[in-house]
Amino acid sequence: MVEEENTYEEARKKRVLENIKHLENLGIAKISKSLLDVAKSEHKRVNSKSSEKSKKKFEVVEVRRSSRAKNPVSYSDQVDETEIRSFRKRYCRSNESGRGYTGRFSSYEEQAQAFQKAQDIQSSLDNPSFVKAMVRSHVSSCFWLGLPSQFCKDYLPKGEAKMVLEDENGVDFDTVYIGSRSGLSGGWKGFAVHHNLEDGDALVFELTAPDHFKIYIVKALEDLVEDADEKVTGKGPNQAIESEIEGGGEEREEKTPETPQFEEKTPETPRYATRSRKSRKSRT
Repeated sequence: MVEEENTYEEARKKRVLENIKHLENLGIAKISKSLLDVAKSEHKRVNSKSSEKSKKKFEVVEVRRSSRAKNPVSYSDQVDETEIRSFRKRYCRSNESGRGYTGRFSSYEEQAQAFQKAQDIQSSLDNPSFVKAMVRSHVSSCFWLGLPSQFCKDYLPKGEAKMVLEDENGVDFDTVYIGSRSGLSGGWKGFAVHHNLEDGDALVFELTAPDHFKIYIVKALEDLVEDADEKVTGKGPNQAIESEIEGGGEEREEKTPETPQFEEKTPETPRYATRSRKSRKSRT
């Protein structure tokens, strides 16, 4: 048994030596050694870089010491006053630039009725005209009024021009017409605010001149004050004011209704028929 093991070991060693000689003859051993040397050098470089970074992170620095007392800490947010003022100015400007909506909402039937009345007015006009129903963007916030594109192409200038809006009372309002966007911008806000236009109102635009519109306003919701004056006086608000002026502006005396005075009557005591004592004695 011992001799067999020795022969096996000797044969294995011979085989290993032969393989090494064969690799040396081919030059593979030198290539493998060079590759190992390159890998070891790269590994050393990576380790050196990581060690340098770690040293920079944990570098010890001398703590700064000062004889001055530290300012007390304030836990309130420090906001620059100029920023607050500028924000207030911007907020005020944004509120002033647009008019808040009045909050009156008309129903679909009221809007349709106003639009139908406006179409009836348009049918009686000879000049080119169109009907425009008001929405919130027309009468509040941005105050931009877009006009029908086909009407603008046919009758209005292509560029920017001045446009005059005349109401039913003959008062003129200057506006700016922008042909590239087919709408009215500057000056339209003044017209809308002056006439208290609301969502659902219908307007008839009659082009009486190349730069002049005659506008007829049909309200979807009538003003409550005008309705009250008509119910009380039987006249419109303007007629009621004229009648007061003609009458010399006499003050109306408010007559309080007289309270009816009722007479308190004491209930009469019932009179029962009493027989005299003499009649009773005569019977007995």
